[in-house]
Amino acid sequence: MSAPSFEVPPPGGGFPDTWRRVITDPRGFFAEMPLAGGLTDPVVFVAICAAVNGVGRLLITWSLWSLVVSLVGLVVAAFVAATVLTLVAQQLFDGKAGFEPTFRVVAYAAAPAVFFWIPRLAVIAWIWGLYLQIRGVERVHDLEPARAVLAIAVSAAVTWLLAAGLAGALI
Repeated sequence: MSAPSFEVPPPGGGFPDTWRRVITDPRGFFAEMPLAGGLTDPVVFVAICAAVNGVGRLLITWSLWSLVVSLVGLVVAAFVAATVLTLVAQQLFDGKAGFEPTFRVVAYAAAPAVFFWIPRLAVIAWIWGLYLQIRGVERVHDLEPARAVLAIAVSAAVTWLLAAGLAGALI
């Protein structure tokens, strides 16, 4: 019996199908997600999610700045979050994966970001994004669910502290 095949869609070309699969079948998606293959596809995926969010914010605020901040902010946040999560998972929870698989999880777990511009739905989307990260971290770092939740919680706290520290340093 052969292993299930997972074809990464061309950058941007398979976005709707990939997005739907991440949102509706996270366990299946992350089980079949390749752990390597470069960062292009996940970066394009998170950038499209950020662009959709940015266009929504533009429609509400009529500020081109909100579009730019949404687009750049989410992509940069994905890199920072993946870096911190990789270190936390490896150092504190004996995670098995490196940066690339962790970045893939963070990037694809950003799928709900397309709803961040909708006020009441944003909270639900954010919570679903955390759930997606937990499912992905379980798979790529080979952690039990409780340890994956702790890894996400600790990395979120560290990332928040870093952001708060940088914001304070810039004032």
